[in-house]
Order: sequence, then C-alpha cells, then structure tokens
Amino acid sequence: MSEGGGKRSDDEGDDLLWNDFESCAQSVTLLYRNPSWKAMQTAAASTTQLYKSGIEHKKKAYDRGYVAGRQTLAREIYALRRCSGVSIDDVWKLLSKIVCAAEYGYSSRSPTPEQTDSPAALCIPANVACPQRATELNTFLSRQVHRRRKRRHSPTEFPYKKIFRS
Repeated sequence: MSEGGGKRSDDEGDDLLWNDFESCAQSVTLLYRNPSWKAMQTAAASTTQLYKSGIEHKKKAYDRGYVAGRQTLAREIYALRRCSGVSIDDVWKLLSKIVCAAEYGYSSRSPTPEQTDSPAALCIPANVACPQRATELNTFLSRQVHRRRKRRHSPTEFPYKKIFRS
C-alpha cells in the first residue's frame, strides 16, 4: 500500500462525510423553514445517512490505526532484536503480554519481573470470579451513594409534611 494511495482514500472518505453533513444540514434547515411530512422524511433520511457514514468513517479510521500500530510494533521488535541481541524468548514474552492485554481490554506499561517470568502469569484465566469481592464492592458503592446524597431525608420523613396536608 503506497502512501499516496492511502492519503487519497482518506481524502475521499473525508469528502464523502463532509458531503453527507452538508446534505443533512440543508435538509434539517428546510425542515425548520417548511415543516412538512416530505421535509421530515428527507431530513430523517439524510440524518440516517450521515450517521451511517460517520460510523463507517470511524471504523475505517480505527482499522487504519490498528494496522499502523501493528506495523510500528513489528518495526520496533525487529529493531530491538537486530540491534541489542534480545533473545527470542523475551520477544515471545513481550508479544504474549500484548496479546493478553488486547484480549482482556487492559494494558500494563511496566510489568514486574514476576509477571514476565512465567507464561501462565501473562494471561488471566477466563473462569476467575470472586463473588465476595463483588458483594464488598456493591456494599461500598451503596454506602458511598447514601453518604454523598444531597438530600438527607426521604420525602416521607420531611418534617413539614403535616403542615402541607392540613
């Protein structure tokens, strides 16, 4: 994939998104000027098209970023391996850490030596569950919510309630 080809594709995607935005803005403006069923349908269709184009544009941008990140990682690993003579085991440990972080949605920038020594320590098992921690967390959160409420009393405990009923 050449640099020029990728840039041209980006510009075409941006132009398409901009054209959809202009179309949506025009149709919504017409809807405000002339509120009719036809104008409503046109505005709804162009808004839906803008939404779909935005989602597609975001997805393509994410994919481009993902590919660029993978290429950068490959270049860095190649340079690290070539220049400093890092062992292949260290490269595998680094790659398995990155794969585990991607699978579980977290990343660790500076692992401790204990984490990188054992391959079993690199991945969190999928069947790990701790119900005791979940109940402790729920209890803690409910206490914090009650503690930080702006209104201290419930409406039934309001002291002037009897005055308003009389």
